[in-house]
Amino acid sequence: MVSIVTVNYKTADYVERMLESLYKHTFGCDFEVFIVENGSGQDLSKLEERFPQTKFIYSKQNLGFAGGCNLAIKQAKGDFILLVNPDIQFSDAAICQIQEHMRRDTDVGIAGISLRNMDGSQQECVWRFPTPLNQLLILFKLHHLFLNLAPYRAWKMRDFDYSQTADVDQVMGAFFCIRREVVDKIGMLDDGFFLWYEEVDFCRRATDAGWKVRYYADVCARHKGGSSFDRVATYQKQRVLRRSLRRYMKKHFGTGTWLLFVVLDPVFAVLSLVASVVKPM
Repeated sequence: MVSIVTVNYKTADYVERMLESLYKHTFGCDFEVFIVENGSGQDLSKLEERFPQTKFIYSKQNLGFAGGCNLAIKQAKGDFILLVNPDIQFSDAAICQIQEHMRRDTDVGIAGISLRNMDGSQQECVWRFPTPLNQLLILFKLHHLFLNLAPYRAWKMRDFDYSQTADVDQVMGAFFCIRREVVDKIGMLDDGFFLWYEEVDFCRRATDAGWKVRYYADVCARHKGGSSFDRVATYQKQRVLRRSLRRYMKKHFGTGTWLLFVVLDPVFAVLSLVASVVKPM
């Protein structure tokens, strides 16, 4: 069985469309669905009435993406746990397909799929693991000035062939399928990441424990992207991102690297303020 988990934060309209497409296109496999209302204060009673087969969990406070997912993971009964963003749209039986792949490929601990923009074009949805160098380039905004920086292009995997299934470092958290045994072995998502880098950290922990992370090219879904934060100011988003990045650096590169990012944070804050003027939202 697949346990599907979606976290809502002021995205009830997206959740409704996601559930419509999910139930329309998912058949022939066993699954359960959890919607976590993550302290946003939205009334989801209409969705509960319309989708009575869905399990709704209410949190009084915003626990962040990882914390919200963990509430459902604790109750999930599936052999596979699938994290699905509210702004995902299904057009075929992707749920059943990913389950079939992971039942066959027993060495795969985490799986992602081909995520498409709403117009059908391919999204970038796989990356290599972050390093201090490529993340510093981003925080200094140098990737905007020098578009072909080798460390940045390598991290973004700009040469990746999305038409081919392949093992990768990380897949996008918008459609993130986890084998139950992985959770049993390494634990749940680290809820110390309020938002961003939690799925990167989880992929890193899984690969360190011997599991593979695989991108499946023959399974796809549409993904709008940024639904929960498309009304949040750029400066606020980047502040949360930098905090999560510092946690990631401390966990995987040590205290010295973490301290470097702490010392430089005032510079990054100024640069993000400039960016927020150029791109307010």
